[in-house]
Amino acid sequence: MAIATPFALPEAVLTQIANGISALQAYRQYVGYSTDHIAIVSGLTVEEVENIESGYRFDKGYRDRVARALGLPEGIFEEVSGVPHAA
Repeated sequence: MAIATPFALPEAVLTQIANGISALQAYRQYVGYSTDHIAIVSGLTVEEVENIESGYRFDKGYRDRVARALGLPEGIFEEVSGVPHAA
């Protein structure tokens, strides 16, 4: 049985988050991806990706699709940003 290891965001990303940038946007910029790239890989629209980055409430499944597109574990944005599930 494999034990999951915690994922730690890079210090540069944590600094951006502390400065008010969303976790998703900070990590996307850190790895050098555009919103167009994330939209294509995640199957979302550019507008949906931008809205998620801006803090609009989307279903957790949407955020997890973006996390996977960034190569991050599902649920990472709930852990670092406290973004609630969509109502």
